[in-house]
Amino acid sequence: MNKAFFYLSIHTALLAVLFTVPTATFADETFNVGTVMTTATFRFNNENWFTVEHPKIATFTIQDDGSSYGMTETGISFIQYNVPNQIGARIQRFEIQDHYHYIVDGTITYSLGDFSVQLAQAYSKSLST
Repeated sequence: MNKAFFYLSIHTALLAVLFTVPTATFADETFNVGTVMTTATFRFNNENWFTVEHPKIATFTIQDDGSSYGMTETGISFIQYNVPNQIGARIQRFEIQDHYHYIVDGTITYSLGDFSVQLAQAYSKSLST
């Protein structure tokens, strides 16, 4: 397989995954954090995910297909579900409020660039087996 075809295949697979992913939203869930923000409402998003303390998990359920859902002690719902794909990789999407990230074959990816790399590696691995 030549490199151009390989990269085109990866790009096509990535677009297929990104545009077929279902989404879940938790638009009405907010909570107060820290002493500085005691009166302000706060929501997790991709920009603040690494800079704020995450609440502890209160409930957690794993389903037969490996997806999961639960609630934090502060009452925020979260979900992690399988992303269908044609390359045989285990891809899941984790969502909590406005934040999301992907897990590709056990590796967490926070950016589209990292997701592309992990997807390419999973695709390459699928070709060699």
